[in-house]
Amino acid sequence: MSTVINTNLASLYAQNNLTNAQGALAQSVQRLSSGLRINSARDDAAGLSIAQSMQSQINGLSQSVRNLNDATNLLQTADSSLSTVQDMLLRLKQLAVQGYDSSMSGAQRTNIATEMKDLNSEINATATRTKFNGINLVGSSLGISTPLSDVKQGTILTDSTPWAFGDGTITVGQSTAADIGTDTTTFAYAEITNDVSSEAYAKMAGVTYTFTYGNDGSNITLSAVSDWNNDGNTTVYGEAQTLAVSTVSATGNGSTDSDVSQVLDFSNFGIKLYLTTTITAGDAKVLGSAIAKDLDTLTIQQAPDETTGAAIKISNIDTSNATYGAGTYTLTNTAGEITNTYVDGNGESQTFVTTLLDSMFDKANQNNTINLGFGIQVSLHNYQKTTASDVATFLTATDSGYSFDGDGTGDNTGQIVIAGSSSSKLDFQSGATSSAYISINTMNISTTGSGAEEMSAIGNGIASGGIADLGPTDSTATWQAAFKDLETSIDTALEYISSQRAIVGSQMNRLSYIISNLGAQSVNTQNSRSAIIDTDFAAETAKLTKGQIMQQAATAMLAQANQMPNVILSLLK
Repeated sequence: MSTVINTNLASLYAQNNLTNAQGALAQSVQRLSSGLRINSARDDAAGLSIAQSMQSQINGLSQSVRNLNDATNLLQTADSSLSTVQDMLLRLKQLAVQGYDSSMSGAQRTNIATEMKDLNSEINATATRTKFNGINLVGSSLGISTPLSDVKQGTILTDSTPWAFGDGTITVGQSTAADIGTDTTTFAYAEITNDVSSEAYAKMAGVTYTFTYGNDGSNITLSAVSDWNNDGNTTVYGEAQTLAVSTVSATGNGSTDSDVSQVLDFSNFGIKLYLTTTITAGDAKVLGSAIAKDLDTLTIQQAPDETTGAAIKISNIDTSNATYGAGTYTLTNTAGEITNTYVDGNGESQTFVTTLLDSMFDKANQNNTINLGFGIQVSLHNYQKTTASDVATFLTATDSGYSFDGDGTGDNTGQIVIAGSSSSKLDFQSGATSSAYISINTMNISTTGSGAEEMSAIGNGIASGGIADLGPTDSTATWQAAFKDLETSIDTALEYISSQRAIVGSQMNRLSYIISNLGAQSVNTQNSRSAIIDTDFAAETAKLTKGQIMQQAATAMLAQANQMPNVILSLLK
């Protein structure tokens, strides 16, 4: 290397090494003072990107855990109310059994009915007041808006001129016909008040109902034959149903004539036969077999009124899982295909097409659940054989909404309007990304018409039309029939509440497992992120010591290098 003055290479080397040593020392000081290995993107660009992605995941997991804790508290709130309602139902069950006791007076049964009405009111109050952060948990207001909907729950779809059951005839053997619903027919033992309950959906054309006594004790069998079935052929309608007629005993001391009532509920056909048996003074009882034999060959007939439609009952419209909650869903029909169109608040529309098959309705007395999309399902029962095209027309007609569009003036469009202040489905994110979530359904346990079918039956049995209409002067048999029907409804409601509590309990258990899993994921993710972004103090203090030594060495060598050009002065002397 040449001996020069202008360029001191040794000094330059020393300066460069000193700069590097100072940079390394400064980096160590920064990492040790901040606790972070990555303080800026230049420290580790790839590592910073990975760490920030992990931090996003950690934040999502942590918030999900907090959200799921809210969901657990929500479910616990719902379960507490369900437990209270279950206790009230158990009390109603006890009262219904107590009211059946023949030794009780009419006034005592009235007192029992009063308590039952109060319990019914409290069930509805509990359903209304059970809320979590303003969300109604067990009395969800989401449901069908009957005034606005063209398709209505619980209606019978018929042609444009609904058949009136009173237009039919009742005959006993070949005797003179009497008008159904107004006259009575008296037999040797029993009087039939030709009533059909409000829940009877036997209003159909061309059906003959026949009661048959088969010499088998007290059993009476009801069967039905239809001579109008779209194709003009006579077919058997539904399944024959056999019921036992009860033996009735005289009331009081038997010194005067006594009337005892009983009801034969032929649920397969939607017909209730109301019997009143008069026991002559001095007689102890009338055997059920005698009454059943007396009803042998009784027939109820109704001639066809129209041939353009078939009687179909909408048994339920389920909107509990409606995807978009409250809104209007418009139905249109094209050759048996129902197109359900939903339009959101921004005017954007979505459609779902349901194809109906003739095989779904090719026999009388069938049940079908039709998926209309967007979480909406309609359950139907067809009392006659019909076609998919007719059913689709029924559901989409605008002529009085649910009637067959017989006059040809309708535009073949129906609507299901869902009303409510809140969605019945609550979603909670159960992971770091929005694709992971758990859904919790609210419910409606009120005993009003808007409640679950299992619960509303209790309200129907207690309110107007049920025991609320009975008084001290009503017969023991009438009270007993009412209490018996109500007891059946209570048992069904208890099963429903128990199933809902089972769902709530299983969801709480599921949430606890999810929370535990998310906690473990968060810990492991934070451990991985720490390995990338946090300072390893053991390694970094070693680098700090090395940096300090290198800085001192570089400083000393720079001083020596700066003195090296002085040797040239000796050459100039």
